[in-house]
Amino acid sequence: MSTYFKHTRTESAKVPYSFRCEHCMKDSGQQIADITGPEATHNSNFKVLTLQETEKLEKQAHKNLVQKIHTIHSDATQKHIFSKEFTDTCPHCQKPQSWAVSGMQKNMFETPVILLIVGVIISVITYIYTVYEETGWGIMPTCAVMGVAAVAALLSLLFNMAKISAKKKATSSVTQKNLPDIEWSPVQQLLNER
Repeated sequence: MSTYFKHTRTESAKVPYSFRCEHCMKDSGQQIADITGPEATHNSNFKVLTLQETEKLEKQAHKNLVQKIHTIHSDATQKHIFSKEFTDTCPHCQKPQSWAVSGMQKNMFETPVILLIVGVIISVITYIYTVYEETGWGIMPTCAVMGVAAVAALLSLLFNMAKISAKKKATSSVTQKNLPDIEWSPVQQLLNER
């Protein structure tokens, strides 16, 4: 049995932004959103990568960051959906801002879907094992795994909905809705890439 090593890289970029608090009306001052791209991975039989493998891994990490920056930029500028990297807690009164609800709603189904996919994969593996090994357990373990995954996904969805509802309630009394002022110039070079 051969061993392998998992090599990973991530890239990140800092995006300055500020906002006027919808509750106390004070300016937040400059805030920094630290945006990290999805992890690039490379499996190898060796502990140290070759120069070519390292370059390929770094290019993938950079490409992942560019894609994430493009998505966050288009969501913010075209749809007014602000990523969770843009913290909405006022540094003065510690209250949340209404513009952050859109980002939470966008990601509401992310974890439940992942839980269901993992449940399906484990169910298939369980089913194959019970059939292949002729354990006599029947379909019961497969149904149990799917049931647990479905319950976990439902609980995760309910938890996300409760968080969104709490944030909506906390920001419902504001009279003036403001949007954050995001300075895209530090990541303009990434936005120019495709």
